[in-house]
Amino acid sequence: MYPPTLREITIEMSNLYSTQTKDQQLYLSIEELLTFYGILMTSGYSSVPRRHMYWSLDTDVHNESISDAMRRNRFDEIMASIHVVDNTKITDDPFFKVRPIFSELNQSYKVMPFQEWLSVDESMIRYYGRHGCKQFIRGKPIRFGYKLWSLASSSGYMHHMKPYGGSHTLLPETGLGQGPSIVLGLAEQAQVPQGCKFIHDNLFTSLGLLDEMTKRRYGSSGTMRQNHLFDVPFKPQKEFMKLSRGTSEVLTQGDKLLVHWKDNNVVTVATNMEEKYSETFVKRWNKERRTFD
Repeated sequence: MYPPTLREITIEMSNLYSTQTKDQQLYLSIEELLTFYGILMTSGYSSVPRRHMYWSLDTDVHNESISDAMRRNRFDEIMASIHVVDNTKITDDPFFKVRPIFSELNQSYKVMPFQEWLSVDESMIRYYGRHGCKQFIRGKPIRFGYKLWSLASSSGYMHHMKPYGGSHTLLPETGLGQGPSIVLGLAEQAQVPQGCKFIHDNLFTSLGLLDEMTKRRYGSSGTMRQNHLFDVPFKPQKEFMKLSRGTSEVLTQGDKLLVHWKDNNVVTVATNMEEKYSETFVKRWNKERRTFD
C-alpha cells in the first residue's frame, strides 16, 4: 500500500526542499525514509510528552529501538524537510501539499479486484488544527477533521478516495447534483467494472442517479430524502406518519423500484436492482411499550 513511486517522489521532493530553503542537500535515502516512518508509527502507540524524550538517557522515557535506529538530530532534519511536492509550483488546490499521496495510493489500491457489492460514503481523518477544509460532522465517531469521499467494498477494502475540498474536489461534474456526481465520479475514476452493485445513503441517492447507473450497467440502491422525490405520487409525509408502523407504499418507474414505509420515521428506499417488493417480519424496539414487537 506504500508504492515505490511514492517513496521516490518523497525522497526527490524532500531533498529539493532542503536545497531550496537551507541551501544544502538532505541526502535522504530509501532506508532512512522507511526508518523515519517507522519511528512515527512507533510514536503512535508509545507516546511521550516531547519527541526528543525518545533519545533521552532517562530510563522512564528512553526508547532503545528508536535511538538505535536514527540519531535525534538526523530525525529533526528529515522532519523539517519532508515533502512530496515542489513548493515553487504551488496551485490554489487546498490539498496541493499532499495531492501526490492520494494519487499514488489510489493507484496502488487497484491491485485488488472489485467485489460485487460496493459502498460509497464519507470518511473522516481526525484533525483538530486549523485548515480551511476541516469539517465538523455531528453524530460521527470522528467529528472534526478532513472529509474523504470513499468507495469501498463490502469487506471494508478502500478502492478509491478523494479529499473534499469544496469546488476543488477533483471529481467530474455530471449535472445531477453533488451526491450523484460523487458516486459516478468515484466509479469512473476507480474504473469499476460493469455489473457491480452500489449502496449509498440519502446524501447521494436520487432518481437521476439510478437512471444514469442503469445506463452504465451498475446496480444502485439507497435511501432517499423526501425533497428528492419531486413528482413521485406517494402519500404526503404528514398523512403517512399517522398510519401504523410497518405500513408501506410501493411504486415502480421504469427500471426503478421505490418503497415508502413507516418506521420510527418515514423511510424511502430506491433501487434499480429489484423488480418486485417483498416483505418479511422482524422484531423492532417499541419505544412506547419498551419492548420488542
